Amino acid sequence: MVIAASRVQDGQGTIWLTDVVCSGSESKLVNCTYNVHTAQCEHYKDVGIHCFLNCSTEDEGTLRLGSKQAENKGRLEIHYKGEWGTVCENYFGDVDAAVACIQLGYCSGMVIAASRVQDGQGTIWLTDVACSGSESKLVNCTYNVHTAQCEHYKDVGIHCFFNCSTEDEGTLRLGSKQAENKGRLEIHYKGEWGTVCENYFGDIDAAVACRQLGYCSGMVIAASRVQDGQGTIWFTDVACSGSESQLVNCTYNVHTAQCEHYKDVGIHCFFNCSTEDEGTLRLGSKQAENKGRLEIHYKGEWGTVCENYFGDIDAAVACRQLGYCSGMVIAASRVQDGRGTIWFTDVACSGSESQLVNCTYNVHTAQCEHYKDVGIHCFFNCSTEDEGTLRLGSKQAENKGRLEIHYKGEWGTVCENYFGDIDAAVACRQLGYCSGMVIAASRVQDGQGTIWFTDVACSGSESQLVNCTYNVHTAQCEHYKDVGIHCFFNCSTEDEGTLRLGSKQAENKGRLEIHYKGEWGTVCENYFGDIDAAVACRQLGYWCVKRLTCYMFKAEKQVHTFD
Repeated sequence: MVIAASRVQDGQGTIWLTDVVCSGSESKLVNCTYNVHTAQCEHYKDVGIHCFLNCSTEDEGTLRLGSKQAENKGRLEIHYKGEWGTVCENYFGDVDAAVACIQLGYCSGMVIAASRVQDGQGTIWLTDVACSGSESKLVNCTYNVHTAQCEHYKDVGIHCFFNCSTEDEGTLRLGSKQAENKGRLEIHYKGEWGTVCENYFGDIDAAVACRQLGYCSGMVIAASRVQDGQGTIWFTDVACSGSESQLVNCTYNVHTAQCEHYKDVGIHCFFNCSTEDEGTLRLGSKQAENKGRLEIHYKGEWGTVCENYFGDIDAAVACRQLGYCSGMVIAASRVQDGRGTIWFTDVACSGSESQLVNCTYNVHTAQCEHYKDVGIHCFFNCSTEDEGTLRLGSKQAENKGRLEIHYKGEWGTVCENYFGDIDAAVACRQLGYCSGMVIAASRVQDGQGTIWFTDVACSGSESQLVNCTYNVHTAQCEHYKDVGIHCFFNCSTEDEGTLRLGSKQAENKGRLEIHYKGEWGTVCENYFGDIDAAVACRQLGYWCVKRLTCYMFKAEKQVHTFD
């Protein structure tokens, strides 16, 4: 037969013949009619021919599978004119594939997209195949042998079915299980286990599949959350009404060429759909009796809640449900990561709900990971009767130490962020002192428990620290930043600044000490010079006549040297 000129390499030299016309009985080509005037021809129009090794029809049309993906699927190859070759996918459909598969000894089959099989070699024998379905061989169908428009990237692939019985058609199982009741959805179809593509697969479809598996209901797990499967992707575009007893009773599409195994559906089936104890809460990974990771019992399983949009109002609802008076959020970074199902995200409570499940929420938590599990801190006491009581912890002296505050029924600390001497003065007055100042957090021992306040800002006129403005969201604080304060015993200026010499080396030399705010203390040497020392000496009753030489006003008028 002719090979299109475009499929053979251009020749050289003379183009001898054109317009050749044979009757078919000639023994030589030159016995046919032809024209030797070839001026209108170029070598790109040189004829190519394909000569047949065998013209017997005895085994004409024998089929085999080449480049197999499995025993029953691969590139379709046909033995024709004594040579093995391929078939072009043009118009080749499932009816044609079924005829081919039946010829190969299977019960039926379907097309695999040409893009899914390895390109063949040699002759592309057939194109535009059209079978009625009743043929015993593919060569009994109609077809075209002029395949100039075909390339091997269009070679047909077929998937032949081991079993066409509908007895156990559509049996389901969970593969690559994350737990007994969740994993990749697999279906037994045409005698093989395969997967389902996530395209348009929703919770209604998952519920049908889960009920078929013996659960009360279920929901989809994002394909990205399950391990990729292998083998055939059987279904895509599944659409169930919800009343079906089996997934195969839903509508679906078996042409899954656009699907890959990274899109395999996962489902999470529910052990219990009763609402009797739906939404029970508990605290997991407790930091204390009243704080920890929020966990919820839903669909028969304990799971966690995602922090997305979860706020103090939501935490208050959860804490009241747990038997506390109220509560607030702990940043997810402050609680240990949970395990299992993340049940809720985007929780939004009004605040009046008696249970968290009465709030609005979203169960599609594919964007959440356990590092985003919500933590809550529930309050023992919401009474304001003794709210804001202060004490000094880790005391360095009676009047100095780490500032601690009693809030929501618990003792906790205050973060040093923006905490200044005005704030310290308010705290000290509340503690019964005349005033006070801040001690650097690095100078006090780290506290424990809750850091209640940060960003405290007092005007100075407040009688209690809780009357100042503050922020209770202290996620950015750690106990190494706990505020310390130094409260003053006496704010009178009557004897303010009295001096004395301590740890004397002689009557007139030693450590300089000053009485300030009702306490004796020392002076730092930074920038303290002889002029400063002379002032101090004069205050102590000495007078200087030259540098480092002072006279003491005493009865004996004895001279002393002050170094």
